[in-house]
Amino acid sequence: MSYLAQYKRSDFKRVSWNEYGRTLDSLHQKVAAYVKKNGIKIDAVVPILRGGAFPGAYLTFKLGLLRILPVQYKYFFTKDKIVLKQLLAIPKNARVGSSPVFLLVENNHCFGLTASTAAKDLKRAFPKCRILYAVDHIDYSYQSMKGVEAVFSGKLTNETRKLSPAEAKRKRISPLSYAFPWESVDEEWVTVKGKQFEYSDTSSASRSGQTKKVIPKG
Repeated sequence: MSYLAQYKRSDFKRVSWNEYGRTLDSLHQKVAAYVKKNGIKIDAVVPILRGGAFPGAYLTFKLGLLRILPVQYKYFFTKDKIVLKQLLAIPKNARVGSSPVFLLVENNHCFGLTASTAAKDLKRAFPKCRILYAVDHIDYSYQSMKGVEAVFSGKLTNETRKLSPAEAKRKRISPLSYAFPWESVDEEWVTVKGKQFEYSDTSSASRSGQTKKVIPKG
């Protein structure tokens, strides 16, 4: 994750609830148009916690759905590696039928490792499922994702800094990183520096989670 070295604390732009609401409305319209055109019945919304709780709940209400089956993944940082862990999985006995359609929902997709891991885990638990993927913000250079039928996004970003400033400007993509209304910039900045932010339950969460991916630092 050497791209993190390019970040400055001043790069974070605080998004207002009004601006975020407009992004979610755009996302909802894209998902609604697709399911209507293709005659799709969504069986459950699967938000990726923590951030995916916000767009997930919004889409659940706007699409007239009821069932929410959350999953949770989290990166943990040590001195020499970054570990992605699954903290919460959908129960395999969830009553969603033999061939469910899931709407997997994420907030701020950069490289997409968390979301792609969640999609693989869904396929592992429900081999015949179909997965639609909705995300409020997605990096321009990583808009495609394997294992899902369709990808919907509300706004494009350059979080990974793959686009040069000039390219981002031509594509009308903000050069800044978004700090969402509920987020702490302090937490985001610690993460950007590749360090572990200390939550009140960091130790217990890191011990209980199932390791999904280990990424060496450097």
